[in-house]
Amino acid sequence: MKEIPLFYWSSIKFEGKQKENYGDLLSKYLIEKISGKKVKWVHPKKQAWYNYNKKNFLGIGSILAHATKNSIVWGSGIIDQTHPIEKADFRAVRGPKTRARLLELGFDCPEVYGDPALLLPEFYSPEVRKDYKIGIVPHYVDYREVKNKYGKDPEVNVIDLLTDNIEKTTKEILKCEKIISSSLHGIIVAHAYDIPAAFIEVSNKIFGDGVKFQDYFLSVGITNATKMIISDTELNTFEGENLEFLLPNAEVLRKRKTDLHNSCPF
Repeated sequence: MKEIPLFYWSSIKFEGKQKENYGDLLSKYLIEKISGKKVKWVHPKKQAWYNYNKKNFLGIGSILAHATKNSIVWGSGIIDQTHPIEKADFRAVRGPKTRARLLELGFDCPEVYGDPALLLPEFYSPEVRKDYKIGIVPHYVDYREVKNKYGKDPEVNVIDLLTDNIEKTTKEILKCEKIISSSLHGIIVAHAYDIPAAFIEVSNKIFGDGVKFQDYFLSVGITNATKMIISDTELNTFEGENLEFLLPNAEVLRKRKTDLHNSCPF
């Protein structure tokens, strides 16, 4: 296989954006690093007839609704607990909520969990100075609102997740002592680099029923994660008692990474 046929959510192709969403583009970045091969973006359900029965891969993202019988799934998750999903070759899924949905549909799915973004430090681990007390990582649908509200504080780094450079965006996260995020991969990447992260909600514009957050948290043994709505919260409350900065247990993280390596199809 010269190129790896991979599906990930493309904000360029589906939404007309100029750049991709960081969390989705991480799938391409990591799989190219792991495999040493180039990724070719494919849509499992919209392939040309002569490619329709060829294998394709799904990695990072809440993208299982796009899987087909020819898909090999490694670390993907659900976006909603009611969306239909086709049977596929499930090697690993993001977390127990995703697996429960697949079992409910009558599919075989091993109890192998992990979001592949947890492996990022193995492939990119620069030395970065901590320039900010707080990094705010809004989902890209919330970026402009958050940037306008908090972008002038010198101790706060508001990070834009629409990107064409995974390493540059990752460095912005690494510059922060703590992360506050309404983006799932803002939280996951922070945890991967041992940075405490708090889960916030800025708006109700993010697609899905929110299951992806609990899916991830449960996969790393966090059962008490609660989100904070910050739309009307002032900066001086960011480190107050209402914010819950969480880090997974190191042993649990090691287990997730081991499971991802052992189930990796590349």
